[in-house]
Amino acid sequence: MIDIKRGRYVERIAEEWLDVVKDFFNTPGKPYLMIGKKRRYFTNYGEKLKYQCMQAVLGCTRDQRLRRKYIAQLEYWWLNIDNIILSTPAAMEAQIRIWDKKNIGQTRLLEVLSDILEDYYDTVSKKHGLKLEEMLNIKTCPYCNRQFIYTFQGKTPDNKERVERPELDHFYPKKTYPLYCLSFYNLIPACHSCNHVKSDSKIGVNPYQRAFRGKFVLTDKNGKILTKAQIYRLTKKEIRLKFDGRDCDEEKNVSVLGLENVYNKHTDYIKELIDKSMEYDKHARQALVTTFQGAGYHPRQVYDFVWGRHLMDAQYENRPLSKLTKEILDLLDIRRG
Repeated sequence: MIDIKRGRYVERIAEEWLDVVKDFFNTPGKPYLMIGKKRRYFTNYGEKLKYQCMQAVLGCTRDQRLRRKYIAQLEYWWLNIDNIILSTPAAMEAQIRIWDKKNIGQTRLLEVLSDILEDYYDTVSKKHGLKLEEMLNIKTCPYCNRQFIYTFQGKTPDNKERVERPELDHFYPKKTYPLYCLSFYNLIPACHSCNHVKSDSKIGVNPYQRAFRGKFVLTDKNGKILTKAQIYRLTKKEIRLKFDGRDCDEEKNVSVLGLENVYNKHTDYIKELIDKSMEYDKHARQALVTTFQGAGYHPRQVYDFVWGRHLMDAQYENRPLSKLTKEILDLLDIRRG
């Protein structure tokens, strides 16, 4: 629902994430594998990953021609690791369509490598995921705009480390498409609810691409959009929200994430907005504007005072339910002057 690009230089953050990932794989160290009862040491994680992938290929088939094909593909991917980590949503989608339709060889190779690459994602996420989330500094879940997802580091009273951070959802499931498990534009900081509900399902709109164009509207029990006069007569029990959009990709997000259901849990909040709009009718709002202008305030500041701040497109992520709030106010013809 929220466009992560707004107000951020995401390309620069993506480059910083690429440096983090490459440093992880290339920094000298002594990672090892247990082979039988012995440890095999490697100079860095990159060397270890190459070894594991090679062993997985050799173990999955005895067909020499297929082995050579898989090994060539591994070498190609490793040479293009920068492009993979920085792969845009459009580029990932184009490649995934190829995999889903006809590229049986690469799809099989991804299955062979899935567990290996997922393990590396887990390691990188534990060590550096917080850094990525701090660089992005997203305040509310971009999928639902219902919960804060601040990052926090500190200590408990008994001097233990305490870290609060959002979860990282893979827009394209890491189990199915493990090649993109560390790709910047595939990592979406999200609340636990959205990450859990989405799981390995595919949705349509990547928050790095754009925000929703469709909006939530109030309807009667038959799904018919209500007029302003009808909205004012609603009781709390009669409030029903429906997503009014004609974009198939947005509909996938709404359906998979259950956004209509979870937004309909906020009927008390919507009723408060409706009641407040009747208390602060056109005449009351104008009286406030006149009073506040005498104190040097602009009409838009009066709007913010009554309805809250962060109700512009670029500000939605700053407060939970801000997008929904703006859409309800629009239905009631209450504008920010």
